[in-house]
Amino acid sequence: MNYYNLVKIDNVLLQVIRDFNPQYFVTDGSNQMNQKLIGLWVEYLGGDRVVKQNNRILICRTIEDAIIEQ
Repeated sequence: MNYYNLVKIDNVLLQVIRDFNPQYFVTDGSNQMNQKLIGLWVEYLGGDRVVKQNNRILICRTIEDAIIEQ
């Protein structure tokens, strides 16, 4: 049995690959997240979308709509 953590954002269904504490991405002592580091994680995990929800950073993969062939 497969367990998927799914979220719906703007009417798009996303599979959560991994979630992080936002502080993980603050690297230079400022209060801003390092966008390049986030991008590297997205590429490494094979995601295509990043969402901030409930004080967590979610790296997600978009779930495509099914196409029915006749």
